[in-house]
Amino acid sequence: MFSLLLLLGLATSSPLPRPRAQANNLVLVQAREGHSLAQSRQDVEDVQVPAGEAVDIFYRYGFFSLSVRVVPRDDHGSWIIREPTTKIFTPDSIRQVKTRQSSKFDSQFQIYFCDDLSELMKHYFHDFTAEGVREPHRLYTGSWRTPTIVKYFGLSDDTLHSDSGFVLVKLIKPRLEVKTEGVPVLKSAAQSAFNRIQVGDEKSVKDFVENYGSHYIRSLVIGDAVYQILALDRPSYNRAKNDVLIEKKVSDFTEIYDNYLAPWIVRENGRVQAASGDSRVAEFLDERVVMRTQFNTYPSIFEIRKDERLLAELESLTRSTEAVVALAFRSIGALLPSVQAQDYYNEIVNTILALWEVNI
Repeated sequence: MFSLLLLLGLATSSPLPRPRAQANNLVLVQAREGHSLAQSRQDVEDVQVPAGEAVDIFYRYGFFSLSVRVVPRDDHGSWIIREPTTKIFTPDSIRQVKTRQSSKFDSQFQIYFCDDLSELMKHYFHDFTAEGVREPHRLYTGSWRTPTIVKYFGLSDDTLHSDSGFVLVKLIKPRLEVKTEGVPVLKSAAQSAFNRIQVGDEKSVKDFVENYGSHYIRSLVIGDAVYQILALDRPSYNRAKNDVLIEKKVSDFTEIYDNYLAPWIVRENGRVQAASGDSRVAEFLDERVVMRTQFNTYPSIFEIRKDERLLAELESLTRSTEAVVALAFRSIGALLPSVQAQDYYNEIVNTILALWEVNI
């Protein structure tokens, strides 16, 4: 099943250009004229994150949303990542490279059409990867039960367990990218255990993973994200998905909104939330990012598109809020000297992962 992604600009309604050939499910609309200036923030060297450090992703499989700030948790505090990690590489072999990003909200909404709850989770974690892991979103969502999903996705229990289709709308604000560069060299103790990994010796792989980790954090992006989930009855969802993204019968945002995504059309308008969980931002989204009609008030992320003042205020409120909006784990097994050893390492690691997926 292919994923569907629609990008819509923040400016007033304009025709949607035809997608490029290499991305036939992607539609782009430019929103801002000229270049956005970055906002000031603390020096990038002040941001401390464990990029380049190792973690056993199986030990914490399904629970990374507790230790990596990716959803609006109540204990917002000042932490970004509090997952226990291990420094297994020599300091001079690998280094962090920090690059300031725009510190402005992107000029497009990311809009994903999700056939079911599983796809909704997958696309919320669209920019999160883990080498060798088939469904990396489950590293974060595997432990989620209905009350947790209700809280983070802002929808009711009844809607989550209905035959609804979902439309995820996200607006990303990237502030800082942290990458690891260099050729990783294991410290002596870890290298000795690594050297003992042999094809056919399952225990050698398990011992290494348990003592030193299965993956290391290769890169991440810190910033914030504002998002909303709309739930549509199945016939309405199928019609919207077909007309907008498959047949491309509709190319104007106003028409898409009025005919498919308006608050009075959808089954449920989820709460508009910020990944950082900042209380001031949450209050602003609840009180200001709403559509008011004569008889009803609806949460609506698209109000940001209609009113530039809302976007300006949101930029100011999220000046220093932080969440992880992208993260990539790399398999330590990729450092093994032969393709056969790498394949065997991944085979054992993937078997362990499959067991966790079944039992969680």
